[in-house]
Amino acid sequence: MEESSSRKVELFDTSLRDGMQQPNLEISVPNAIGLLQRMAGFGVQYAEIGFAGANQFVAELTGALPGTDMGAMKLALFGRTRGRGSKVADWPDIKFIARHKTQVPVAVVVIKSRMLDVTRSLETTPEENLLMAYETVACLRDHGLEVIVDLEHAMDANCGRRENGAECDADFSKRSLEYFRQVIEQCVRQQVSRIVVCDTTGGASPEEVGEVIGGLTRAYPKVSFGFHGHTDRGLGVANTRAAILAGAVQVQGTLLGTGERCGNVNLTTVIGSMQLRGEAEFVTAHSLPGLTSLAHSAYAAFGLEVPHGSPIVGRGAFGTWAGMHGSSERKNPGAYLWCDPAKVGANPTIGVNAQSGRANIMLLSEALGVPLDSSQAQAFLDANHSMIEGGGFTVSEVSFRLACMKILKSLKNRFTVKSWKVLDESDETGNRFVQATMSLSIDDSVVSVTTADGAGPVDALTKAMRQELENWHPAITEMRLGTFSVTAIDVSAHDSAAHVRVTVSFHADGHDPWITAGVSSDLNQAALMAIVDGFHYWLLKNPGNRMELPEPIIRLSQQS
Repeated sequence: MEESSSRKVELFDTSLRDGMQQPNLEISVPNAIGLLQRMAGFGVQYAEIGFAGANQFVAELTGALPGTDMGAMKLALFGRTRGRGSKVADWPDIKFIARHKTQVPVAVVVIKSRMLDVTRSLETTPEENLLMAYETVACLRDHGLEVIVDLEHAMDANCGRRENGAECDADFSKRSLEYFRQVIEQCVRQQVSRIVVCDTTGGASPEEVGEVIGGLTRAYPKVSFGFHGHTDRGLGVANTRAAILAGAVQVQGTLLGTGERCGNVNLTTVIGSMQLRGEAEFVTAHSLPGLTSLAHSAYAAFGLEVPHGSPIVGRGAFGTWAGMHGSSERKNPGAYLWCDPAKVGANPTIGVNAQSGRANIMLLSEALGVPLDSSQAQAFLDANHSMIEGGGFTVSEVSFRLACMKILKSLKNRFTVKSWKVLDESDETGNRFVQATMSLSIDDSVVSVTTADGAGPVDALTKAMRQELENWHPAITEMRLGTFSVTAIDVSAHDSAAHVRVTVSFHADGHDPWITAGVSSDLNQAALMAIVDGFHYWLLKNPGNRMELPEPIIRLSQQS
């Protein structure tokens, strides 16, 4: 392990090309440029920005690059070898790459390296395929570009596999392997920058990858080999690790594991899992703590939620919700973690749900600055059964913190909903009328009945509460309702009525958004719980921003 611990390995990200080959994934040009700059700052060495001239996004992105600083990171465009019977100088991929070589100085050329694909996909001869590859590489190098070759189906060619992973007969397998070696020899003679072995179908095993990469690095010790992995068998990270330990100097993948079928290998997982164990160095020790932040910014750039269980960067990566584990963590922090989360910019998480006990509540309350002792934690469990069972505190630490303050009696009672109702009517034409009415007690001094119409129950309840509270707490005018979601909770095992969890987000200019939650057998009740927490949280952040209250009175207010 000492030899591999100092091995430096290049990162080649293809999120904006290979990673986009999946449904429901989009990114704007400004977000793409911002993400590229974040990757450059983190220490990614190469980033592929698209298939040369293949779509409008690539054209717009390359057009937006002039004047953009990418630091030491090299940008790359992907292209095919010239077509059968075509002149290399007229090949559109080459023309597009050459036209943008100032901003994008690296060309990635995909070469068919399995004889089966040469004859069936390209419908040409093995000799012509070699000539097509040779002329394409030579032309791009003549333009002054750094050339990397991706050897498509390289693992299948080496392992004697054909369509659907079936084994080739012995004779064809032998000829296919001999042809693969001819392709390698030609790339070596042309002195391409990197020769990348692709596991195109994601069907290889770590043992196979190690054998292939190891054989190549021994045969050509002065040549730089890379590996491009996919996760179809769930072995993408393991295969990439095997390639690195066998001598690969570059790994290709996508930052978040996006891509065709099951996705490309997830580079954040590769980086964290190997560098934290000293198996390879991808970025400097100074940069590594930025890994979690980089991944989260990438999810945001693509409009994706961070998966809870994503290794290294997910919220659950260094968390525990189990009562027994939470108890152990209190006594021996880190007992259930494989590494120090701070090294990748993450924090250990203690969650509270149906599997949790007093220890989890005590740990999380301590972390949030509202520590509960054992008896108070038990009181918390008794008072918040539905929220715990329904995962309300899993989705909202704000609601958890407020619930702790109620147990501690440290949450100032600025208002209380004494009673409420929602009228929700629709007619046969589809017209809908929603109105919320509630009775509010404000600082135990004012009782107000307020009514408001809304686009739906959550909107109406929020408006009814807001219009009265604004009279006493002007800070309320700054906060706004964001989005809300409803989740059905299966509690049949507890022999109780079906529950729903409502999650509501709020925001205000200059402040991070905050999320609250409510759980109840009644949808509107769950929504009201979340709304009340949202207002309490904002007033907690703005404690001095309030009007003086008069003597106890009863007020009536209505919004038409």
